[in-house]
Amino acid sequence: MRNRVVLTNKTPTGLVRGFGGPQVYFALERLMHRIAITLGLDPLEVIRRNLVETFPYRCPAGAVLDSGDYGAAVDVAAARGGLAELRRRRDLARAEGRLYGIGFAAVVEPSISNMGYITTVLSPQERQKAGPKGGAQAAATVALDPLGGVSVAIDSVPQGQGHRTVTAQIVADVFGLTPAVIRVDAGLDTSKDAWSIAAGNYSSRFAGATAGAAHIAATRLKGRLAHVAAAQLNLRPEDLCFAGGRVFATSNPENSLSFARVAAASHWSPGSLPAPEPTALWETVFWSPSVLEAPNTADEINSSAVYGFVFDFCGVEVDRDTGVIRIDKYVSLHDAGRILNPALLDGQVRGGFAMAIGAALYERFVYVDDGGFLTGSFADYAVPTASMIPELEILHMESPSPVTPLGAKGVAEGNAMSTPACIANAVADALGVAEISVPLTPERMLELLRRGSSAPRHKVSRR
Repeated sequence: MRNRVVLTNKTPTGLVRGFGGPQVYFALERLMHRIAITLGLDPLEVIRRNLVETFPYRCPAGAVLDSGDYGAAVDVAAARGGLAELRRRRDLARAEGRLYGIGFAAVVEPSISNMGYITTVLSPQERQKAGPKGGAQAAATVALDPLGGVSVAIDSVPQGQGHRTVTAQIVADVFGLTPAVIRVDAGLDTSKDAWSIAAGNYSSRFAGATAGAAHIAATRLKGRLAHVAAAQLNLRPEDLCFAGGRVFATSNPENSLSFARVAAASHWSPGSLPAPEPTALWETVFWSPSVLEAPNTADEINSSAVYGFVFDFCGVEVDRDTGVIRIDKYVSLHDAGRILNPALLDGQVRGGFAMAIGAALYERFVYVDDGGFLTGSFADYAVPTASMIPELEILHMESPSPVTPLGAKGVAEGNAMSTPACIANAVADALGVAEISVPLTPERMLELLRRGSSAPRHKVSRR
């Protein structure tokens, strides 16, 4: 794989969703397809043979894949996504003389970046002199007000991903409250809020790191509240239940106190608290995954805390006359560990998919030889609108991570890495070509067709 990096002062955009990953996985997944065609094998069979089977799995460069069952994920996607029917649809289309192909892509989605991975640009001697760099610290504070209200401050500022919704849900579950009564402050202020150099909204770190820190903080504060309530109810802390806005005896729900009264006790009556328990006013937690160490002398490093898995397949048809690609069916299975909020997770998947459709079919920078930029407005730069995004069938599989507090992994960048390669493989299957690049614009497709490369390779030795 050749990856050119160019330094320019004319770049009209910045880094976004999975940067670096799309290039790598395009090369890898196109390679899987070409190996299959060269050997006369089913591309899916080649993918299956090369999947990691045991976890945790240490990769040559140092990454440690924490959990998963990639083979089972492929099986679930193929069965629930209707791969057999899609293959029958392809056979029928080809029998009618149409250009129809099926593509596959399997990618690993890393999240929660190791703060030390960028120091591999230094020599081991330089790193030793500067001191070790590693970890991915997340921070969260859960506090109680004088009326028994709950507020949470987190170190990740959202850009529409729903951090406040998920944080409120997590903390409410711990305290037996409804999410609507939890106030979440996601406007990080480094002059007063808990934070570290790793704070921020990037690398899909919220679900695994920040949400996990909030859960730990709420759980610790709940433990202190349990001692406060136990003293007033004449019970042991372990005999209490937090639910429905009350704290009560598990064996006798009538013996209870309102959550608000227990939560406000440290404000109004600290002298009544059981000794030697500290006041239950707030809890701040800093959490960093233990698996993220500094790079070793061989430049090996586990660059992310956890790794999700994405498997896609799609069917596409190419119009012989116009070169337009029609995505007939697209299926994407995600294993992002424990799912904290299914609706928000699917929203992130759809967002990544929409951006990937742009990369695969429409978006490109065009310059002339003197550096003039020809696609500097939406009149010339094609960003897909909602009506241009095909239907997406999203499937799920959960393999909770042993690394993060809630077992969650990141999601959102997966399709930005998998979809361009998956569509390219499908088009290559439809046209029977070896070389293909994105974006797959009608002009490029017509050029491929003009070269006479439109006879698809129908047969493989195995299905």
